[in-house]
Amino acid sequence: MTTAFKNVFYTGIGTSLSITAVTPSSPTTGSVTLTFATQSVAPFVVGLGIVVSGVSISGYNGYYVVTACTTSSVTFSNSTTGAATATSGVYGTVTASPLQSNASANTTVIGFSLTNTTPSIIQASIQLQNTVSGTVAYYVNSVTIAPNTSLRAVTGGEKLILTPSTNVIVTSNTANSIDCVMSWVEIS
Repeated sequence: MTTAFKNVFYTGIGTSLSITAVTPSSPTTGSVTLTFATQSVAPFVVGLGIVVSGVSISGYNGYYVVTACTTSSVTFSNSTTGAATATSGVYGTVTASPLQSNASANTTVIGFSLTNTTPSIIQASIQLQNTVSGTVAYYVNSVTIAPNTSLRAVTGGEKLILTPSTNVIVTSNTANSIDCVMSWVEIS
């Protein structure tokens, strides 16, 4: 049995972004690029996670680690090559995901903080997505966070037990408004 304590720091989390174009993988790139409306700053962080959903070709949907990001696109490793189709100009959504629980370990979140980094009131949500069953449930839904303050979603002895392969998704009603700090324990 192995126990590992882990932390993640994710800055600038905001809204789910509508995908306006999908550049499929090629044998030479081995990566996919998603395009969205231009943001004021890059909305995702290289090395951290995203969740892609709603794309017509299922190989694009799932949890990925960002390999490149600009203010209007995000790239991740993926070998899917098919051409996705859009509905009313939208291919799907891409959202920040601080954590996907290990498929072969028990994961317990022992600390989870969201900080509003803006001078305005925001609404934040935390969702849990079971990638095996495909179900999504809110852990926190549209909670108000005052300007320059924090919400402690898991703290003070509380624990959030995650089933294997569960994505934690954080969104806000305001772009680039949340910094997330999460600590967890994996036992395998």
